[in-house]
Amino acid sequence: MRIKLEHVTKQFPSRNKKSKDIVTAADDLCFEIPDGKLVSLLGPSGCGKSTALNLICGLLSPTSGKIFFDDDDVTDLPPEKRGVGMVFQSYALYPHLNVRKNIMFPLQNFKGEDRLSKEEMLKKVDEAAEIVQIKELMDRKPKEMSGGQQQRVAIARALVKRPRVLLLDEPLSNLDARLRIQTREEIRRIQKETKITTVFVTHDQEEAMSISDFIIVMKNGLVHQIGAPQEVYDDPANLFVAKFLGTPPINVFNGKISNGYLYIGEDAVMKIKTEAADGDVYVGVRPEGFILKNDGKLHCELKNVEVMGRDTSIVSSNKASVDAAVIRSIISSEERDLINGDKVCFDLKPYKVFIFGKDDEKRIAYEVEGESK
Repeated sequence: MRIKLEHVTKQFPSRNKKSKDIVTAADDLCFEIPDGKLVSLLGPSGCGKSTALNLICGLLSPTSGKIFFDDDDVTDLPPEKRGVGMVFQSYALYPHLNVRKNIMFPLQNFKGEDRLSKEEMLKKVDEAAEIVQIKELMDRKPKEMSGGQQQRVAIARALVKRPRVLLLDEPLSNLDARLRIQTREEIRRIQKETKITTVFVTHDQEEAMSISDFIIVMKNGLVHQIGAPQEVYDDPANLFVAKFLGTPPINVFNGKISNGYLYIGEDAVMKIKTEAADGDVYVGVRPEGFILKNDGKLHCELKNVEVMGRDTSIVSSNKASVDAAVIRSIISSEERDLINGDKVCFDLKPYKVFIFGKDDEKRIAYEVEGESK
C-alpha cells in the first residue's frame, strides 16, 4: 500500500481560551511512502511526527490537504475503513484476557459479511502469533509476561486484521535498552516477512537508522529531509539534521570562509572552492572525521582518552566549539601512540566535514581538491 500526503496541514486552537493563536502541529506535509517499505518519522518531542501518524490513521482530520492510499483518497475516511493496524507506546492490552483473546478481540468486532466464524478467527490468531513468535504464550495474561512479550502481543493484535498499513507510535519507549534492541529487530523481521507498509514513529535516531528503508526527519511540524538513513547521515540538508543524527553527535564549531580557506576559530583547516561569500559559518565535523597528526591543522586541548576496544575516543576542547564543552574524536587504536602531551592536532576528512550558513543554517556546498561536498 502506497501512502501519499499532499500539502497536509493540521492546526489546533491555542489551549489558552482567551487567545486566538493557532498551533500548527503539521505544516504542509508532502511526502510519499512506497508500498511495502518501513519508514520512520523521526524528530524531537513536539515535532509533529505523532500528529502525522494520527492523520494517516484517521484519528485526526487534516485542516487542509489530501491523504491517499494508493490512488484512493482517504482524507475523510474513518479509521475503521482505512485498513490500518495501530500499535501504541503503551501496550493497551486487556488485563483480564489471555493472549489468545487479546489478539482475537479486533476480529470479534467485524460485522455483516466481514464477520468470521470462531474457527476462522482462531486460525488467524494462530497465524499472527506465529509471525511474532509467541505461540507458547497464548494462555498467559499480560501480567504474566515481560514488556517485550506484551509488545509482541500488541503487534500481533494489529496484524491479525491483515491491515494494509501498520502504524507504530513509539512502540519501544517502555522497554529497557536490551529489550529495545531485540524488539526493534523483531519489528524489522516481521515487516520484511509480511511486506506490510509500515510507519514507525520515534525520537530515537539509532532506532530509526537501524531498521528503516528511509527516514523522514521532522522539526516544528515541518519535514526537513527525507532519504535512506545512511544518505541522510552522510548528506544532511541543514544543521538541525546533522546534529540530530549520529552517536556520538556531530561536533559543531564557529568558523569562517576567507580567501579560499575554511577556518575553525583561528585555524585554517582546509583550502576550499565554494560559491558562498566569505563570512562566518558553522562547521560540523563527524567524530570519525578526525585524523590525528602531530602537525595537524586543527589544534585542540587534550582532556581525556577513552579506550573502547577497537576504537579510541579522544576528548578535547577548542574555543570555537559551539554546543559542547568537549569535542569527541574517534580514531583507531593504532593511532593512540601519536597522543603526546596536553595538546592534540588533527587534519580533517573532507567528506565528514559540513559547512552551514550562519543565519539560515542551510548546507553550503564546497569542493576540496575536486571532491564535492
